[in-house]
This record gives sequence, structure tokens and C-alpha cells, in this order.
Amino acid sequence: MTFTLERLLDSICGVLKESYPDIPTYSNPSKQGTSVPCFFVFFMPTEMENRIGRRFMRNIGIDIVYLVENSDTDMYDQLVSVADRLDYALEFVSYVDGESKYSLRTYDREWKIDEDELHYQFTVKAVVSYPDNTPTIESAESYEGGIK
Repeated sequence: MTFTLERLLDSICGVLKESYPDIPTYSNPSKQGTSVPCFFVFFMPTEMENRIGRRFMRNIGIDIVYLVENSDTDMYDQLVSVADRLDYALEFVSYVDGESKYSLRTYDREWKIDEDELHYQFTVKAVVSYPDNTPTIESAESYEGGIK
């Protein structure tokens, strides 16, 4: 599997479209020309932790912003309802890599309402590795290396 941020973003947008098929989802931060209600998906700070060998852990922060019309009288109730539904929909994210599907668990899920916007935030932890470009030994008998 090749793990990319672009595919992760597409996978998260897919989960949102599955749960809310009539609400548009944008991965571009531009709010121009969008109609509400809508979702925006943003990356937050990402950390990397070294692991053994060529592996490392990527802790990828995600912020899903849900916008509704400010003039709605039940705006707060709508935001809370969406947050509650996202708690169930985003426990796992189906990561699609070509024809294969993988289930990624989300961590540290939390939501808050800030300036009439719902911010649903979580972390995806993925262990990834660099490709090994070291030439392989064809056989132990022909190895003439040694300790230098």
C-alpha cells in the first residue's frame, strides 16, 4: 500500500459523502462560491515519530469544519446533531488505495462550536516506511563484504 495525504483526504471526504450525500464536501479552503450547508476538510499540525528501521509514525491532525446558514433558528441544534453523527461515522476511515480498502482508526476525536462553525477534529496515526533501496545480497556464499 502507498499511503498519501491526498488519498487520506479523499477517503475522509468519501466518509462524509456517504453519511451526508446531499451536503457538498470541499478539501480546498476557499469559501468563495460555496453554498451552505457544507463541509471543509483541513489538515492540522502533523507530527512524525521515528520507529525501528526505516519506519516512522505519522500523527496526522484533521479538522472538519461544518458550516450552516447563520440565519437558521435551530443552527446550534443542527451543529450538535452533525457532531453526534460524525462521532459514529468517523471512528474508522476506509482508506482506499486503488482497488484495496484499509480501515484506519481515528484517535483523539473531539468537537467544538466556534463562531457558528462546527469543528470536528481528530488524529489519524499511520505507520509508514521508506522504500529500501539497498542492494540485496544474491546469496550468502557470494557475499564478500566484511567488517570495515
